[in-house]
Amino acid sequence: MVLRHSPTTYYKRYLSDGWYFKQEDLPKSDYLPVSQFPTVIHLDLLHHHKISDPTIDLNREDCQWVGEKKWLYRTTIPFTKSSSRPHVDLVFEGLDTFATVTLNGKTILEADNMFLEYRVSVTDLIAEGDNDLEITFDSAFLRGRELEEKQGFKNEFWNGDSSRLNVRKIGCHYGWDWGPRLMTAGPYKPVYIEEYESRIEELDTDVEVLPTLNSAILTVSATIAGNDKEDIILRVLNPGKEEIVRYQVRSSQQQKIILANPKLWYPVNYGSQPLYTITASIGNHCITRKIGIRLLEVVQQPLQLATPQSTRSAGLTFFFRINHIPIYCQGTDWIPPDTFLPRMTPRRYREALLDHALGSNQNMIRVWGGGQFESQDDFYTVCDEEGILVWQDLMFGCGAYPVNEKLLASITKEVTQNVTRLQHHPSVVLWAGNNEDYMFAEIHHLTYEPSDTSPTSWLKTNWPARYYYEQLFPSIISSHSPRTPYLPSSPFSPPSHDLPHRLANDTLTGDTHAWRVWMADQPRLPYQKYGSISGRFVSEFGMKSYPCLRTLQAHITDPAQRHPASRVLDAWHMAPEDQRTLALYLNENFRLGTSLEAYVYATQLLQAEAMDFAVRAFRRNWGGSGKEECGGSLIWQLNDCFPAVSWSLVDASSRKKLAWYTIKRAYSPITINASRFVHTTHTPGSNAHSDVDIVRSVGLQIWASNLTIKPISAILCVRVYEIGGSAALYEEKMQVLLDPNRSQELKTYLPLPCTKASKQLSIVNGVPLTQTVVALTLYAADSCSTTLARFIEWPQPLRHLDLSSKPDNDDGISMRITAGDVKGQRLIKLQAYKPIKGVEIYAKEYDLVLDDNCIDLVPGEEVCIVWTVGKGDGMGGVSDENVLVRHLGSRWE
Repeated sequence: MVLRHSPTTYYKRYLSDGWYFKQEDLPKSDYLPVSQFPTVIHLDLLHHHKISDPTIDLNREDCQWVGEKKWLYRTTIPFTKSSSRPHVDLVFEGLDTFATVTLNGKTILEADNMFLEYRVSVTDLIAEGDNDLEITFDSAFLRGRELEEKQGFKNEFWNGDSSRLNVRKIGCHYGWDWGPRLMTAGPYKPVYIEEYESRIEELDTDVEVLPTLNSAILTVSATIAGNDKEDIILRVLNPGKEEIVRYQVRSSQQQKIILANPKLWYPVNYGSQPLYTITASIGNHCITRKIGIRLLEVVQQPLQLATPQSTRSAGLTFFFRINHIPIYCQGTDWIPPDTFLPRMTPRRYREALLDHALGSNQNMIRVWGGGQFESQDDFYTVCDEEGILVWQDLMFGCGAYPVNEKLLASITKEVTQNVTRLQHHPSVVLWAGNNEDYMFAEIHHLTYEPSDTSPTSWLKTNWPARYYYEQLFPSIISSHSPRTPYLPSSPFSPPSHDLPHRLANDTLTGDTHAWRVWMADQPRLPYQKYGSISGRFVSEFGMKSYPCLRTLQAHITDPAQRHPASRVLDAWHMAPEDQRTLALYLNENFRLGTSLEAYVYATQLLQAEAMDFAVRAFRRNWGGSGKEECGGSLIWQLNDCFPAVSWSLVDASSRKKLAWYTIKRAYSPITINASRFVHTTHTPGSNAHSDVDIVRSVGLQIWASNLTIKPISAILCVRVYEIGGSAALYEEKMQVLLDPNRSQELKTYLPLPCTKASKQLSIVNGVPLTQTVVALTLYAADSCSTTLARFIEWPQPLRHLDLSSKPDNDDGISMRITAGDVKGQRLIKLQAYKPIKGVEIYAKEYDLVLDDNCIDLVPGEEVCIVWTVGKGDGMGGVSDENVLVRHLGSRWE
């Protein structure tokens, strides 16, 4: 090939300055400068004090008018023509949502999809000197209602407003069961101008990894916009940034590259995350992609044998396997991290992903279908670099979406564009067509017959959206992301070898949303029953709690409203029945205080206990090869965008709830766990049908989980204490060997040491109530001073236990604070003189950065918490005297 030296020049300029806005029907004198760019209307109105902060008190009710007005944004583009750059484009990375764009008074774009990037050639319209650019944003709420009326029927839906199904906008902007309606509008992503003779339009990559893992075939192609007579320079750099190949190719020419013994990409804790760099350049324009080399599979195969504690052996597995290693996924579901998205910064994304997700031992994030496709650099690239797996929903959820010619065309562009944009990320391991739409169709008895395989007939039913999920989306993904598996919905349960068609939310195949605990339209089972509703992959489950106390105090300005039954807090319960459901679970499990402080603590401890029960029970079913009865658990939800009562582990002010710390321990690579059970027998000689002559014995099952890929030799210490007791009633140590990458049963006690069989043994919610606490500690076999895991098992429900502090305010806890080994760290050392539940370390006026919290204590051990001083403590200057503790049974008032 003859080397061509291209004189092509390329120039890109972001249009971030000189923007003004106003309500569209007001005079020009009302123009005000924008507060930032990109922006949405609420941020600009807040900046100019035209509305009050909707997160404060009940202010959101007073700014609903914003979403029903038209808004006009304008700026001036200075321009000088260049003969070496004959093509000029305007690019709008994201417009929210219905937008009319004019340049020098001429309409150049009618946008109607928030998830699309728009590119417009303005070569023949842009003039020398100043050019007027205006964007008018219509009310998405009113336009949606008009579209719904025009179609002639009302959409069936959950959450928000039925008209949202006609609008390609973030669904939760209409309100959801954890956040309010706040209908934003504006240029919420960057706008820029490109001048060029030639530019790289697309850079496509495909990575095929051979089953032997010793070779990978990389197929790369790039396309040129403009003068496509020039050659493209393709380069591949290894993870050490060394160039390994360079090619000169024409536009759209595929180049195959064989990588021998490639460095493989693994999820966090399973290996490293090396990234290869691919660049395509022409003239001075260059596009870069970073890719990971990994062999990805979603394994759905018949189970060989049920785990010992399970009675469900039918169906298929559902788990991820990367480079031949089965991965047990532990993580959370992700919602839009801010209602006003332009406020998100790289720092906030990294905090959420590194501190909040990785910091609690998560290895997977599910980007939920009622939100948005996330930021390329700030979200997915960080996941690539850190080994966080991404389950990516497409942006549909909780409804029966209509199908019409215009929507179909827009959605086709939307999914094609975003799948193409994200397909090279090694962290993206699954596409899912929607959130809960199949489950919705079944519950509302819409026309859904799995045996009907005709897409044409689907379009004639009252659930035509099946065409999207089973025809359109699979076609797009097979073309643009063929190495990434696709699931029509979450949840979705495909038929198996031994089962006919399953309901969408079945527990024996596919994934499940486990809402039989909590949801008002479900049985609202006790959280102690989570183990009974495990599925092959549990991709949603949760328990609501209040935000942190300091968050509430900052957002409720009237002290008289700072109580659990206030009008403000009523309004911050975003779903029907929430107050009743939360009260139900609180009353079932705790003795309650009435102050806001006590209530916040109780709801957060409730959430922590429920999530601990759930994730440990689900993970117990990861039984090794052929016994993968559960392949992962994703808690609903990691984050919040409003200070509501919600399922989040981290509140809207980035404060960690108590459950975050509990999950950090339960998601650790190595865990030790236990649960009680009741063994019943009839009194010798009694009637076999008697309900009276029964003797009940309490037993204890102990199991461990090792998610590392190496066997672990350890010593298990079992100690039994009486509630209120200061010394162990029983102690036993035993050597154990934990097999790699599985959970396993270790020991069963029957009866539980220091308990007696009894006719009077109380059974509450199916769980035996006894007055003993069991402490489990797993030590490294070669060093009994190295704790691998610990767990305190309590009788349930906790409300039947007297854990109250003594009248002399003796909490039974000793706390010492000493200097740490690292500068800027202090060590908080806790000891207990009786079993203590849910110890929270806190400061009234500061946010403490702690490596652990919400801790159970028993006598005879010291638990050390690392406190990073000067980080997260607001005003700074926090001293040891500011550090306090409280626990279940503390004297609140």
